[in-house]
Amino acid sequence: MKNILGGYWHQDVESTEAGLHDVFQEHSLDEIRTLIQVIEQFLNDAKELDYKRRFIDYWADGVNFSNCDPVEWLRDIQRKMVEYVQGCSGA
Repeated sequence: MKNILGGYWHQDVESTEAGLHDVFQEHSLDEIRTLIQVIEQFLNDAKELDYKRRFIDYWADGVNFSNCDPVEWLRDIQRKMVEYVQGCSGA
């Protein structure tokens, strides 16, 4: 998870959308499906929500979470990845 968050939503990224654009440009559909599964496992893990929020906030240091919950932000990232894969594969 830290590689995904730190790699695409670091302090130099322009926006959430820019990070997603980079994911879509740099990964195959199968790799994006794997990223979706990694995010799903993290979100469904038994760890407390506060731990997950701190983890996301720390590793996605390019995102301002003052107006959104980090866990909900990550769910939205995952949803957009799913939509992208479905749109590309015609599903």
